[in-house]
Amino acid sequence: MEVVKVVALVPNTDGTVIGKLSDKALEGIVKRHGAIVHPRLIAEGWVDLEELEGLGAVEVLEVNPLPGEAVFVPTRSGWVLLRVE
Repeated sequence: MEVVKVVALVPNTDGTVIGKLSDKALEGIVKRHGAIVHPRLIAEGWVDLEELEGLGAVEVLEVNPLPGEAVFVPTRSGWVLLRVE
């Protein structure tokens, strides 16, 4: 059975911080794995869709992460990886 890793960029959600990443580190992850981007992040100016698409496969999709899933959330100082509660 193959395990598929999905990188999800979502607006603020409740969860436990697993780690912090710089914009540069997130770019590297998107380059390797692609990403699903919540449309609100684009509308609010957190991400530049064209720039992300230049890094790899990117899909804009309104996602609602389930408890236990890990997602990337923007902050003023970079990105945090959260485990959704």
